[in-house]
Amino acid sequence: MRHRVLLVEPTIQPVGVDILKAHCEVFMACDGTEDTLIQKLNEHQAEGIITRVEHITHRILEKCPSLRVIQQHGTGMDNIDIFAATAHGVRVQNVPDGNYISVAEHVVMSILALSRNLIQADAAVRQGNWNYREIRIPHEIAEKTLLIIGLGRIGRSVAKKAQAFDMQVIGFDPFVSAEQMEGIGVKKIETLDNGLSEADYVTIQLHLTLETEGMISTAQLHRMKNTAALINLSRGPVVDQEALYAALRDHKIAAAALDVFEKEPPEFTDPLFSLPNVILTPHFGGDTWEAKQRLAKKAAENLILALDGVDTYNWANRTAMEEAGTVTANSFTL
Repeated sequence: MRHRVLLVEPTIQPVGVDILKAHCEVFMACDGTEDTLIQKLNEHQAEGIITRVEHITHRILEKCPSLRVIQQHGTGMDNIDIFAATAHGVRVQNVPDGNYISVAEHVVMSILALSRNLIQADAAVRQGNWNYREIRIPHEIAEKTLLIIGLGRIGRSVAKKAQAFDMQVIGFDPFVSAEQMEGIGVKKIETLDNGLSEADYVTIQLHLTLETEGMISTAQLHRMKNTAALINLSRGPVVDQEALYAALRDHKIAAAALDVFEKEPPEFTDPLFSLPNVILTPHFGGDTWEAKQRLAKKAAENLILALDGVDTYNWANRTAMEEAGTVTANSFTL
């Protein structure tokens, strides 16, 4: 019997849909609301679902007993109640290696755009202000210090690219040793405060957890140089957005580039929109054409493997399920 899988509009790239259709019965939900997902999962007795931004809540997990695997189309899984999934014996997977190249490139682009006042310079030329070149003098990034908070796949890729621009790279990550960082040319910083005070650019590459939520707030921003810039391509709530606005407005830091926000999409009245020293993009740092193809393909392939009972590299809650005793012979073969 073919596995039954639910996708949600707007869905993954056709390459992934085609892979699923070759091995599974594929059904569509017109939107990702809680009620719609409960209805469609039960109507089709779906065993698997591929999620992007849809919230998989405790209520969904409680009311959909056929669901066995949640496959996230991306790295972050803060849209999934993993604790509830574990309790209900539902396997949660992500694609940790699908878009890290694209995100790292976006970080480097942000550093260069901020160093050259790119957005303001473009606006000045369009307004006929050629004299802007005499007013705002840009900076090189060579020999500047970049602090990377979080040395996972994205952080390591950023480090490699920054070093190609002759930047001095330092890293803060309690889970990565000094020897591991030294192996990729990064100097380990033992305390976040020390790294923030030393850096010319700070980039955040973290998952959103209870520990990282609000990790960068007023105290941390005030530790930074007033010439420094903050870049966030992780999750919006990692940075206290009100504190960031105040720091940018009062020139406690020089600039910022944000691809993520506390609320997405942000309100048009968000005070950040009024500031000239921040670059804002719509949470698409990892959404290049190449990354979308990789993500769709890997998500589809790994969902099929999981439904077949294969132990995949991206099973995020395996240990938790084993500890909770919710991995059983009739759900997965290990």
